[in-house]
Amino acid sequence: MKNKLISSTILASSLLLSTLSYANTDDANHWSVGAGRYVFTLSSDNDYANDDTFSGYNLTAGYAPNNHFQIRASYFSLESRDFSNLDSTGYDLMAYGGVGFTQKGFRGYGGAGFFSEEWKTSFDSESFSGLQLGGGVGYNWGQVALDFVIRFRQADKYEDLISKPATYVAVSANLNVSYLF
Repeated sequence: MKNKLISSTILASSLLLSTLSYANTDDANHWSVGAGRYVFTLSSDNDYANDDTFSGYNLTAGYAPNNHFQIRASYFSLESRDFSNLDSTGYDLMAYGGVGFTQKGFRGYGGAGFFSEEWKTSFDSESFSGLQLGGGVGYNWGQVALDFVIRFRQADKYEDLISKPATYVAVSANLNVSYLF
């Protein structure tokens, strides 16, 4: 009986120590914050000269519970390429599945989410929101990651601005550098 108790104690303590040791070796970085360049275009297949294009910057924050899933939010502030008094501000919220969120190496992912933005001039504003699909590629160096992300928005959400019948595409893209911790 005494030998079983000693053996059980040694076994339990070695399992506990190995679990604690394994938990302490998790050097994955689950959180990220970053900044980058952001571009948005609303274009039609009939009239490329009248595309609405915006560019500016974005700020991002994300959480990845593991190497294969991440929730990422982005805030963006953009200026129109064609109209100096037209600005766009808003945010994206995306859920991505893929690889490379917490571990060093290649990053590749796709997902779905939500966008909300407001186009403003000095005398008027218009708000848009809807669903979007997107994906990205990049590289994770451990503490720093570089990503190129492209998203396709619901173009029909911009129907108040559409004057000619055509097929419209609403696309946003950004290049981000993130700090992972």
